[in-house]
Amino acid sequence: MFICYMLPFGSPCQLILLIRIGLAGATTIMALWARNVQCWTSLLWNTASAVVNVIYIFVLLYQLRPIKFNDELEQVYDSLFSPLKVSRKQFRKIISCMKMIRPLKTLEIFAEEKVTRVDSLSLVLSGKLVISQNGNALHIVFPYQFLDSPEWFGVSTDEFFQVSVTAVEDSRVLLWHRDKLRLSIITDKFLYTIFDHILGRDVVKKLMQVSETMSNGHLPNQWFDGGEETEMANNVIDEKQTVLYLKRNGDGQAGIETILKRELQENENACLEHSPLINYQSSWYSQQTLRNVLRTLHK
Repeated sequence: MFICYMLPFGSPCQLILLIRIGLAGATTIMALWARNVQCWTSLLWNTASAVVNVIYIFVLLYQLRPIKFNDELEQVYDSLFSPLKVSRKQFRKIISCMKMIRPLKTLEIFAEEKVTRVDSLSLVLSGKLVISQNGNALHIVFPYQFLDSPEWFGVSTDEFFQVSVTAVEDSRVLLWHRDKLRLSIITDKFLYTIFDHILGRDVVKKLMQVSETMSNGHLPNQWFDGGEETEMANNVIDEKQTVLYLKRNGDGQAGIETILKRELQENENACLEHSPLINYQSSWYSQQTLRNVLRTLHK
């Protein structure tokens, strides 16, 4: 017993586990000694103490078991949360607020402008989705980027999307209960700060994409995060790439046409040169939203 209480400092749970193992062993030995000398009172108390410590050992082993997630959630954890020192236990708390993982078919509408309510927080797991407003394409959302990060800042649940979100290829989207997630992390300052940081950075990336698109005249087919050592997964250009461009229809209004899996080998530059420039007239990133994001990032 003396050895148990002289153990060095370490992780609280692991230290308590070692103490319980030592106490269980010590009381078991004392119970065997009491049986040999026929000291029944000592036998009773040491046996009871050994049983209690064994129960605690199993409880602690259960609490210290490795926390594992499915492959998709593991990728989310490794890409977004693990670099920010979020523990698996904290990530499990975040995942407990998950609503569903929604599969989307090509050209399926995820959110419709001024129709769909902002009641969830959505993260793209795979595929690509285009953000548009009034028929004008704004930018493409790639894997491990959020669809509605601007709405997280200063937009209540009963309001509607000011943009439309459409899948340009088969995609999978992770959805959280927006209000449930807020209530879950509001008491944890670390997690709340982490979410504000991740979502604020996501908004900045979107602004950079829109700025890049305005300067280049076409939507980017991939997104590289210059602030990190590696690019976001699954954004590498392959032989068959998704191309999205705008064209004019008969009534003079800008419409969105998607061409999926188009061969882009020798004529890739030619296709982009013949694509008309995009007209950007969007109030999605409102001044109030930008002020909220910048205020959060400054904190």
